[in-house]
Amino acid sequence: MTVPNFLTVLRIIGVPIFIIFFRKSLPIATLIFFLAIITDVIDGVVARLSKSRSLLGAMLDPLADKLLIDTAFILFALNNYIPDWIAIVIISRDVLLIIGWILMYMITSNIKVEPSIFGKITNFFESTSVMLLLLNAVFAFNYNLEIEIYMYITVLLCTISLVDYSIKGIKKFG
Repeated sequence: MTVPNFLTVLRIIGVPIFIIFFRKSLPIATLIFFLAIITDVIDGVVARLSKSRSLLGAMLDPLADKLLIDTAFILFALNNYIPDWIAIVIISRDVLLIIGWILMYMITSNIKVEPSIFGKITNFFESTSVMLLLLNAVFAFNYNLEIEIYMYITVLLCTISLVDYSIKGIKKFG
């Protein structure tokens, strides 16, 4: 197993641990989420520098991202940190992207999907949204309006990236 894939697997293993600590200790959950995001950055850098990109990594890395982010948004919605509709929009986008990815694979047998700039920006905003929500909950900053605006931007970016990926997918088959 390559180092990047190992880091991705660690991120996946970290999700249930994040869930447990979200309920028991938000500071520890925040640390776990932060470490998961750092390993995401590190595995990408290591994969590029060592030219150790793999089919497994191409499949697992985006799934690990979605699993971590979506789990966090579900927990925030269930605990009334955010309105349910925000979690629904973010998770729906990811479910639709996964369905599209599976359909593309079934039709073309090509697993490779190039991330778009909108997808990368959206992932950044989703990750930082989770960190802001966690930090706000831990330290009671009460930056509620600022975080709410940031969440709206994140939802808008989710929608834009879904449209962008959809257009690219349709063009491949159209």
